Amino acid sequence: MNINGLNTIANRGAFKSVSTAYVSIPPVTSPTDTAAGIESESDTQSSVNISSAGRQALANDLSATLRTAFADKLQQSQSKETEEKPTSIIDEQIKRIKEQIKDLQEKLTQLKGDNSEAAAQQRKLLQDQIMQLSGQMTSLMEQKVQEAKKSAG
Repeated sequence: MNINGLNTIANRGAFKSVSTAYVSIPPVTSPTDTAAGIESESDTQSSVNISSAGRQALANDLSATLRTAFADKLQQSQSKETEEKPTSIIDEQIKRIKEQIKDLQEKLTQLKGDNSEAAAQQRKLLQDQIMQLSGQMTSLMEQKVQEAKKSAG
């Protein structure tokens, strides 16, 4: 499909409101027609008019969509900033261990349907690692509680 008149506006480098455009649809030719060199000479054109109210509605709709998308992105970035500020080194370590446990659990679920001996050994290894990380996280939580008691009392 070719839209006549729009490229000339873009080539001038200036923005201009388009209220009328001509749409040209190339004729559909079968493979036998193109092989024989037969081309259809009938060109169909349709004229499309956009009213000023339509242009205004389009501008309002587009700007509202952009504002909403921008507000969502801004809110997401602000929530990430508040989540990513751990209060201590212990919090950072707990966060890192939680991510490691999550990765190991995902690997464990990937092995769920595999009943081979190698998969069984891999599952046991992953479960052992998860247990070790859980123990580390428990001790870090206890340290965090001890620090909270020291700072409060």
